[in-house]
Amino acid sequence: MNFRLRMAAWFGLALAVLVAILIFTAHQHLDHELHLKKWDRSHPKFPDWSLHGSYTDAEVKDILGELIQVWIWVGVPALGLALGAGFLLASHSLRPVKRINRALVEKTTGTLKTGIPLPEKDPVLSELVSQINALLFRVGEAYEEMSAYSSRVAHELRTPLTLLRMRIDRAADEIPPDLHDELQEELGRLSKFVARSLLAAQAEAGHLDARHDPVSLSDLLEDLRESYEILAGQSDIALDWKIAPGMRVLSDSDFLRQILHNLLGNACRYGASAARLRAWTSGTRTVFLLANDYRPQSRATGGLGIGLRLVRALAVSMDGHQFAIRDTGRVFAVRLVWKLSKETTP
Repeated sequence: MNFRLRMAAWFGLALAVLVAILIFTAHQHLDHELHLKKWDRSHPKFPDWSLHGSYTDAEVKDILGELIQVWIWVGVPALGLALGAGFLLASHSLRPVKRINRALVEKTTGTLKTGIPLPEKDPVLSELVSQINALLFRVGEAYEEMSAYSSRVAHELRTPLTLLRMRIDRAADEIPPDLHDELQEELGRLSKFVARSLLAAQAEAGHLDARHDPVSLSDLLEDLRESYEILAGQSDIALDWKIAPGMRVLSDSDFLRQILHNLLGNACRYGASAARLRAWTSGTRTVFLLANDYRPQSRATGGLGIGLRLVRALAVSMDGHQFAIRDTGRVFAVRLVWKLSKETTP
């Protein structure tokens, strides 16, 4: 039961208990008065006469029964109104929490240190928001330090790796061919990793110069389809590929191609048996969804995670791109959403 229902239930229960106490007290008092106390009445024709009497048990039961029936007819609607009032009160009380949640959802790596606005001057909420903002500031500073460190490391490694590859090429005659190819392959892999790390660091720091041009997502995916179907087949992965024609989005074509390469490459590399790709236009949005199953033990051999970090950094750094990840422990899914504009409408 969620918070609003619990609060409405407590509100209704409190009113029900209060009404029950009042009804019980009134019932006991009236029963006592009708049973034990006599009434005195003068005769209308003879004022000097004084008549004494009391109600019978049947009359008392009849009177109390009618009163209880009236109380029930009044109490049940009152209880319903109390439940409704409690639910509305709970909903209204949760509005500041919803605003805090929306502000947190809208946070990006570049806006962590700015904090979130205080929805209202309630002491409890004010303290909560202050603690959240302090935490966001520390996370933002740590993220900036990590990004700057990654950028410095990538810069420092890029030049030595290039020089090392050149020296290996010059000494090709002195190195066995198999060893030469193996060294070049490993250095190429390291160079690619360094380039990706540098690009991710630039994107996370907000220093990425991305274009926003109309790009045909359908054509781009079709260009990649054959290569990744072959790669999936080599890995014994059933690739279910369904994309709608004529999809256009506002993006940087180079960065978008990098994002798709990373996502499809990871699905083919770490997938267990199947991967499903869907891309479609719904209303004012274009949606890309890629999901694949994977073996939990593959996490230990999944590399350093720079590919996913790069995808997230590129997507977040470009306006109009919404990026989300869902990991159930067995299935990994990535969702990209673009809002349509006049420029992307065919």
